[in-house]
Amino acid sequence: MTLPRLGNPRQKAFSHKVRTGCMTCRRRRVKCDEAKPACLNCTRGNRHCLGYVPPAATVFTLDSGQSSASNRSSSSQSPQTATSEDDLLVFKPLDATFGTDEERRSLQHFLCLTSSVVAHYGPQGDFYTVLVPQLARRSPAVKHMLVALSMTHEKFHTGVATASPNMTSQAVSHYISAIVDIRSNNPPKLHVVIASLVAWVIELFQNNLPAAIVHLRGTLKLLREYQRSKPPPSEQDALQRAILPTASLAKGLTQLMARTGPLKGEIEPGYQGHISYPWSRPMFASFVEARSVICDYIEEIADSENARDLRDIERLVAFWFQSVRRWDQENVPTPTMAALLLLFNLTLALLPSSDVAGFSYSVNPSTIDFVVDKAATLTNIQQKLEMRNEDLKQTLVIVLDFVVRLFPDSLSHGRAVLLLSQLHGQG
Repeated sequence: MTLPRLGNPRQKAFSHKVRTGCMTCRRRRVKCDEAKPACLNCTRGNRHCLGYVPPAATVFTLDSGQSSASNRSSSSQSPQTATSEDDLLVFKPLDATFGTDEERRSLQHFLCLTSSVVAHYGPQGDFYTVLVPQLARRSPAVKHMLVALSMTHEKFHTGVATASPNMTSQAVSHYISAIVDIRSNNPPKLHVVIASLVAWVIELFQNNLPAAIVHLRGTLKLLREYQRSKPPPSEQDALQRAILPTASLAKGLTQLMARTGPLKGEIEPGYQGHISYPWSRPMFASFVEARSVICDYIEEIADSENARDLRDIERLVAFWFQSVRRWDQENVPTPTMAALLLLFNLTLALLPSSDVAGFSYSVNPSTIDFVVDKAATLTNIQQKLEMRNEDLKQTLVIVLDFVVRLFPDSLSHGRAVLLLSQLHGQG
């Protein structure tokens, strides 16, 4: 026997599910007003607003701007062909028109510290030091990504434990603003490519490798589409000089860092915060120890004829970079650290392109030119130092000795010999 229904069936009230509320409100399962940098709901309740989780990284795909573009009038002009001024990457001096005081302060931090950290990871032309800050002046998406990256780096530089709570929420807010601009305003593909590469660095800084991989895949897909569109000469120059080399190095570095995952049977521990060390590996107690370890890897790779051995060494190199990168991100970039990372570049130059893409000397001989150019700059700095820096000098000697011995066909081989002789002559 079925029971009779009493009255009208009860209907659940309809409400939109908020997926972009602050982390505090989402944990409490209450509606968030989504004010930034801190929601008013938390402010009124004297609660610490934990900020906002960045949306999924799938924004950097070819479809990211198409839905918004399809809603526009067909008579409106495409941003890709609006004016020659929009298409040209005209480098102009940065001034007070960059944005708010907060944005200008972040730009200053980026120019003085952040860009120098990412620039010495490999031969990227002037992508981070010139192209990104200059384009940020005209592209809201690139500007917000630059500010987000600068704030993320500043948090490490200040110290994650002592950084202002607002720093994280402000960085996420700018990250979201960049994505909103891309989704809503359909900027030129080149702007999206550059914003995506900056987002890749943000995720790499935070050891969020899955998101970094998604950004990179979207970037490479966009680049292929952009190249087929036959860009104007000025953009083609920037593409060949800085953007394509940076994308290739990003691919190589991401492939290498992907090797830091768990060994078979190893269980991933809980997340420990930014730049955490999820897998138990030894940390370096000193600069000399880190240098000695990477030199051993270089010798092993140079002598290895077994692909399996190379994979094992690559995994160790990835962990080495993860450890050293923490020093680099949390301190002012120093000549000694820059010299140490030249050894990292030499290590990757010896590896096959299938594993490290544009870092490999086999497909990109300019990697060694980059190393020797940087070594020349650091040698000049070494000579001008009032106090003798033996760590810097010894590291440069080791770098140049590897170049002379392992890359005899490099165009920079002769220059490396001269620099090495110059350093030995200093006594």
